[in-house]
Amino acid sequence: MGQHLSYHLRVIGACMKKDLKSALGERLFTILSVLVPVNFLILMSLFVLAGSNAPTAVVMQDRGTYAQQLYTAMSHAHSFRLQQADAQQAQQMLVDGQIVAIVTIPPDFDARVQQQQAVQVDVQINNLNTDFTDDIRRAVPLSITTFYAKAFPNIVTITAHEHDMYAQDTDYIPYLMVSILALGLIIGGILQAGIAVAREWEKETIKELLLSPASRSAVIIGKMLASLLLGLISVAAILVVMVLIVGIYPVHWDEVLGFTLLCLIPFIAAGIVLGALLKHRLPVMALSIGISIPLFFVSGAFGPISFSTQAIQVLARIFPLYYAIVLEQHAFHNFVLSPYGPAFNALVLLGYAIVLILLAVLVLRRSTVAH
Repeated sequence: MGQHLSYHLRVIGACMKKDLKSALGERLFTILSVLVPVNFLILMSLFVLAGSNAPTAVVMQDRGTYAQQLYTAMSHAHSFRLQQADAQQAQQMLVDGQIVAIVTIPPDFDARVQQQQAVQVDVQINNLNTDFTDDIRRAVPLSITTFYAKAFPNIVTITAHEHDMYAQDTDYIPYLMVSILALGLIIGGILQAGIAVAREWEKETIKELLLSPASRSAVIIGKMLASLLLGLISVAAILVVMVLIVGIYPVHWDEVLGFTLLCLIPFIAAGIVLGALLKHRLPVMALSIGISIPLFFVSGAFGPISFSTQAIQVLARIFPLYYAIVLEQHAFHNFVLSPYGPAFNALVLLGYAIVLILLAVLVLRRSTVAH
């Protein structure tokens, strides 16, 4: 029994070392598989930054107390990216496409408000982008209502009393970047393992493995460990960007480490299956990205999946990426996005890992028969 176990451990170690050596020898594919998840993090973050809040110029023709309070109300509307400018500068920025709207506070704003007279706040909108346009159209009336509720509470007698589920608000970018981390895990895991396995077929070194008496499960475990080590490099790069550059600090560091390792396992196993079936690295790279991106959009990356239609909810729960996003959101923000809790979702991912590992063993055994 001891000799049998020792032999399996030697096979696992040999396969792991072989894959690591091959990866270091072919730096191009290794660098690509490490950098692709990081690139997705950066590109998706830039996409959100470009479309988060509407860039708006405010022409302050009145600098009185009430005018300043209206400007403050606009800054708290969570829809504007405000900057002050004079009328000529604002008009030129609108023409140049640098801003979406110009809000002009007239010179008699304070006087008219004090005298309870009607006052017109001019809003000029570049309505080319309907998303930004709708944000402006909703946020300007909201800002005016908020201004009046604070400046004249006796006039606006109906106010909302908010009860938050969480102690702190979370901006859209910190939420989405955690989802992008899960996307990086699936792309990195599939790429690392899939490229390693496909390389064996391209170089025909697979013959040595198929004809050897080594256990297929030991071979797969060795390859998974090598892919796991390489995948952790891209994960470390993503975490450096998230924590040190963007400033997204996890609530539960232990969960980040544990859930990240757990999430990588089924994706790496899926990469082994993909590499064994396709047998070429370029198709593996193309298909890994082609599979991951659509799953990313239906798996609750932009908000809780419970906000989506019933069909999307059912579809999302079929794939492991949904559970990875749920677990990472809990680790970073303490969000509970599933009615079953983190432990159940972790068990589901573990189940996916077991099934995919067994599938990888089956595919490799069938390759032995075919070979």
